[in-house]
Amino acid sequence: MHRSLLLTGFEPFLDVRVNPSGEVVRRLDERVLGGGARVVGRELPVSFEHAPHAFHRAFEAIDHEPLAIVSLGVHRGAPFRLERGARAVFESAQLDNDGRTGARVRLEGPERRSTDLDLERCSAWLTEAGAAEVIVSDDAGGYLCERVYRAGLDTAARVGVPALFLHVPPVEHVHVDDQERIVSGFLERLAASLASAE
Repeated sequence: MHRSLLLTGFEPFLDVRVNPSGEVVRRLDERVLGGGARVVGRELPVSFEHAPHAFHRAFEAIDHEPLAIVSLGVHRGAPFRLERGARAVFESAQLDNDGRTGARVRLEGPERRSTDLDLERCSAWLTEAGAAEVIVSDDAGGYLCERVYRAGLDTAARVGVPALFLHVPPVEHVHVDDQERIVSGFLERLAASLASAE
């Protein structure tokens, strides 16, 4: 049976004119990974109102059984940063592309959800794929990245697939071509691991 891996990223925002998360997602859309899993890549708006709806539409439109949900976003640092979990409130004062913050967003359910994936293994896979530095974070930032990660974790809990958020560096630190190679290599390893565990 063919499986699909939902991969999301974001459009440009604020002073981030080239958002590598969205660029990588567009490049990897329809990529077939080892074992036959197909990447469904979707770029999301940087909007607290619209991003969750776009995420859910993308997930519901998957035409093969989902294998995993992986979301990308850009952060300011040079390392690739794996996020352990996401909260139900979003405290960043940074404006989205609609000119709003997440201060009024209060979600139902647990105050925090965490990924079921082994982040040490994920870190090793990123390193094997070419990432020069990988860190694990307990704070997803309180902005759109954390909001979409929470949507992914809530969906994962509902349907029984793993979800993960990976912050990628800005293009000033790692070129988009290199990010595409690293993320693709990581997804190959993740998909192979998940398929072998079934």
